[in-house]
Amino acid sequence: MATAEVLDELPPEGLTIDALAQAVGTTTRNIRALQTRGLLPPPTVVARVGRYGPAHVERLRLVARLQERGYSLAAIADVLQAWHERRSVSDLLGFERELDRAEGALEDEVVLGLDELARQFPELDDALVHRAIELELVFVESWVPPRFRVPIPRLLEVGRALVDVGIPLHAALDQLVVLREGTDAMAKALVAMFAEQMIAPWAAAGHPLEAVPELLDRVRRTKPLPLLAVTALMRKALEREVSAALSTIVPRHG
Repeated sequence: MATAEVLDELPPEGLTIDALAQAVGTTTRNIRALQTRGLLPPPTVVARVGRYGPAHVERLRLVARLQERGYSLAAIADVLQAWHERRSVSDLLGFERELDRAEGALEDEVVLGLDELARQFPELDDALVHRAIELELVFVESWVPPRFRVPIPRLLEVGRALVDVGIPLHAALDQLVVLREGTDAMAKALVAMFAEQMIAPWAAAGHPLEAVPELLDRVRRTKPLPLLAVTALMRKALEREVSAALSTIVPRHG
């Protein structure tokens, strides 16, 4: 039964827990579990019987929609708390990162000793270590013994590949600065578009809680698109630049 139909048919005194479970297609055990976790407000007690009203129906539907999108009950609790506390939109939308991590879209950080980094980059010296720290490629976990947290391990793989083909490590780090400036500018422009077109209308409507699942879903569907576009554009640009560079360095004969 649709939420609107359930709400239209609610008796004035509200529903018992058994009637509520039947109306929304769940179990009394699940309702009690959600109450225990703080995801569902307690019922109104009338003549020693718990009664559930429209707010309970809407909350159960909301939790169900978020669960269908893959969110755990812990993440849903955080979403609801962020909404009730009127925390920043970034706090609210940040919970979809849980799904990214669960699906392997986010890399796990690694901690490496200086000896491990030196084996991967034989030319590594104190100056290059400090440059990597400055660029936030690594963060110091401890100096004695030297251990470093690597937030994006894939960048280590890129660095190793560049060094393997003869690019000096200092030159690779210089290029990282250029790439970061470009990606930061692209990210800023894309997020501004997202905020204007998706977040602003939601905020103007009063931050309705019932719209949160759809908003989070749109975030998830939107996030991969810039990466796809950038990959395609970068591939084409690289082909063009490689051709131009080779024609200058190695001119055609004849």
